[in-house]
Amino acid sequence: MKAEFILKVVTPPLIIFALLVWLTIEHYISGWVMYLLWVIGFVIANIIVTKISTRWSIQRMREKRAKEEQKKNEND
Repeated sequence: MKAEFILKVVTPPLIIFALLVWLTIEHYISGWVMYLLWVIGFVIANIIVTKISTRWSIQRMREKRAKEEQKKNEND
């Protein structure tokens, strides 16, 4: 995997969870609000990671198809 891809996948959830940890430690959030924000944070982090991963996979498949078509055209 490319370092650029790994950085894009790791950075957003890291920021989200660092913010949630800080808010929890400083007692700005507690109780049900804390649980709700943590669940929302997990959902948002998963959506971001899935979106980035899907875009990367689609791009790789397109490049692979283009190379296969180029090889096919060269052989014809």
